Amino acid sequence: MGYSPSNYSAPLPGYGTSLIDRINIYLRIRRYFKFLVERWLLLVVFTVVGLGIGVWWAIMQPDYYRSDSVLAFAPRIEMGRGDARVDDLSADQAMQKIQSATVIQRVNSKLQEGRDNQFKFSMPTLKVEMRRGNTFILGVTSTNFEYAKEFAIAWAGEFMEFHRQERKNLVGTTEAKFQQQILAYENKLEKAESALDDFRKKNNIASVQDAGVSAQLRLDKKKAEFEALKMELTLAEAATAEALASGAVSSGNDGSSTSSSAGQASLGSDNIFSRITAGSRYNELRSSIHNLEREIAERSKVLKPKHPVLVEMNRQLDLAKGQLKLELALVEERRQAMIETRRFQIPGYQKIIEELTTEVQESTELKNQLMRLQEDRDLIKSNLDILNRNLQSMGRVGAEEERFTIVSQGAGDSRPVGPMRPQIIAMGAGSGFALALALMFLLHKLDDRLESPEDIEAKLEEPVLGQLPEVDKKHNPEGYLLLTRMKAHTMFAESLRGIRSALLLGPEGATKRVLAVTSAVPGDGKTTFTTNFALTIAAAGNRTLLVDADLRRGNIHGYFEQPLEGGLAEVLDGRLEIKDAIHETTIKNLYFMRAGERPANPSELLIGPKTRELIASLRKEFDYVIFDCPPLTAIDDTFSVAAYLDGLLFVVRAGRTSMRFAKIGLNTIHQRSAPLLGLVINGVPIDNPYYYYTSYYYASYYHRPLTPEGDEGKESVSRRAPKKEILEAPPIEAPKDARG
Repeated sequence: MGYSPSNYSAPLPGYGTSLIDRINIYLRIRRYFKFLVERWLLLVVFTVVGLGIGVWWAIMQPDYYRSDSVLAFAPRIEMGRGDARVDDLSADQAMQKIQSATVIQRVNSKLQEGRDNQFKFSMPTLKVEMRRGNTFILGVTSTNFEYAKEFAIAWAGEFMEFHRQERKNLVGTTEAKFQQQILAYENKLEKAESALDDFRKKNNIASVQDAGVSAQLRLDKKKAEFEALKMELTLAEAATAEALASGAVSSGNDGSSTSSSAGQASLGSDNIFSRITAGSRYNELRSSIHNLEREIAERSKVLKPKHPVLVEMNRQLDLAKGQLKLELALVEERRQAMIETRRFQIPGYQKIIEELTTEVQESTELKNQLMRLQEDRDLIKSNLDILNRNLQSMGRVGAEEERFTIVSQGAGDSRPVGPMRPQIIAMGAGSGFALALALMFLLHKLDDRLESPEDIEAKLEEPVLGQLPEVDKKHNPEGYLLLTRMKAHTMFAESLRGIRSALLLGPEGATKRVLAVTSAVPGDGKTTFTTNFALTIAAAGNRTLLVDADLRRGNIHGYFEQPLEGGLAEVLDGRLEIKDAIHETTIKNLYFMRAGERPANPSELLIGPKTRELIASLRKEFDYVIFDCPPLTAIDDTFSVAAYLDGLLFVVRAGRTSMRFAKIGLNTIHQRSAPLLGLVINGVPIDNPYYYYTSYYYASYYHRPLTPEGDEGKESVSRRAPKKEILEAPPIEAPKDARG
C-alpha cells in the first residue's frame, strides 16, 4: 500500500544539503531579521517622525549667504643666533589669532558704528580654513549677504590692524626687556671681573701655579724615596749575615734592587748593602779556610796527625775560622743598625709626604677656583654680547616686510549657499531610523524570550520531550486547532505523536497514567497542546479522559462545541456525580470533563478531599487521565491537583514565553516536589534552521509516492513542499495494533 502523491504547491528541497544550510548563515541573521519584523511599526513611526521633523526644520531654516576674504601668510625665515624675533608665529598660531575673540569683537564694534543697531541681532557663522601656500580663507556665512560681505571685509582689515598694533607693542616691550637684561648682565660682568682680580691679588696666582708644580715634583720624589726605604728595609730584614757578607744580596741583582738603587740614589747612597759589607774579608777568609782544609786533607794522606806541619796548618785553620766569625758578627751588627735607621726614617717620610700632598691639593683648589671665576666671567660676557646684538637687531624689525597680506576682501555670490534642505530632510529621516534601530536593539537585548529549543533547554536546565511547530492562523479559521481538522501527516501531528511516544514508550511510561499540563503564563498554547495531546493518546487505542481543571478561565469545551456547565466544578461541589460529568466526544476513545460553571471558590474546591477521590476514581475507569491546569505564575490551583498526579508537562512557547517567568514556574514545581516529566516547546517556527531537518524529512518522506510493487527504481519525487499547516482533513484513525 502506497501513499498518494501530495498536491502541495510549494517546491520540495533537494536531497542534498546546501552550503548556506551547512554554515547556518540564515540562523545567524534570522534573529535580527525577526525582531525587525516584529517591531517594524516602531521603525516606521520613528522614521516618519524624523522625516517630519527634518521637513519642518528644512522649511524653518532661512537662506544664508557666504562671503570670503583671503590672507596670505609669509613664514619667518630662520636667522642666525642673536637676531630678535618679535612675532614668531606658526601657521596654527596665526589661525588661532585670526579667529580670536579680540579680533571678532573689534569687527563687531566697527560694523555697529553709525548704523543704529542695524546688524545687532545678526549672528554670522565664521570659519577659517588654511589652504596650500599658507593662505587663509576667512569665511563668513549669514542670512544677509551685504552683512556677510561687510563682515568679511572688516574681518581682514581689523585683523591686519590688530596684528600691527600688537607687533608694535611687542617691539617696545621687547626692547625694554632687552635693556633691563643688558643692564643686569653688565652689573654681573663687573662683579665677576672684580672677583677675579681680587682672587689673583690675594693668592698671587702666578707664584701659586709655580709652587704647585714644585710641590708636585717634590711629592713625587719623596714618594719614590719612601718606596726605596721600604724596599731596603724589607730586603735587610729578610737577608742573613752570611748572605750579606758573601755578596748574595746586592742592588744590582734583580729588578727590585734596581728600584731600590733609584731610591738610594735619591738618598745619596749608591748601595746600602755595600756599606754594610765595606772592608769585610769574609769571602777571602772563606777561600783561605777552604784551601787550608783541602791542603790538610791531602797532607793527612802521607803525614801523621801530630806532624809539625799538620799542627801548624790546623792552627792557621782555627785562626781563620775565628776571624770569619768576627767578620759575620760585624756584618750582622751593621745590618741591624741599618734596619733601625730605616725604621726610624719611614715615619718622617710619611709626614713629609702628607704635608706635600696637602700643599698640592691647596694649589689645585686655587687653580680650580680661578678657572670657575674665569668661566663665569666668560659666560656673562657671552650672554651680554647676545643681548646687545638682539637689541641692535630690534631696529631692523620695523623695516621688515609685513608677514600678512590681504589677497582679496568680501568675495562671494549673491545667490544663497544654503541650507541644504534635502540633506536636512534625509538627516531627519536617518536620525529617526537610527534611533528606532537603537531602541529596537535595546528592547531586543532586554527581551529574555528565546526562540531556539536548544537555548530554552539550556536556559531552563530541563529536558525537552518534544517540539510543536508554529501553525499559521489562516489555516485555523474556526479559532480552535484540532488534529481532526488537519491532514493525517502534518508536522504538527507528527510532533504530537513524537511527544506521545516519548511519554508512553519511556522507562516508566506504563505507570504515568494521570498527567497534567501547565505553563508559566497565559498564551503559551497550553490548552491547544493538552487537547490535541489527549486526542493522540486516544487515537493510539487508549481510553482517555481530558479534564479541564482551569475553573477560572477554562475553555476546552469550545474545542468540542459543548457548553461550559456540568463539569468538574459541580463534581467537586457535590452537585453532580462523576459519571454524569463525563461526556463523549466525536473522537473514538476520547472522553471529556468540562470545567463547569465558574465557582466563587475554585482554590478551596480543588484543595478539598473531593479532588483526591475524583482522581482515584478516574484512575480506575480510564487508561489515561489528562488535566489541563491553569498557569503557575497566575494562581496556585495546579498544585492542588499535582499532589495526586503521575507526571506534569510544562509548556513553553518559543519566542513568546519570558524565561524569567518560566524559571519562576519551574522553581515552584521543584519546591513543591511535583513530578515534572519535561518541557514541551510550542510554536517553533518551521523556518528555524534548527527545525530544518525535521521539515525536510516530512517534506521528502510524504511526497514520494511508492509503486505498488515497491520498485524504488521507478520511484517519482514530486518537487513540492508542505505549507505550515493544512486544515480540512479527515479524522485521525488509530492503527489497529497501536497501543502507546
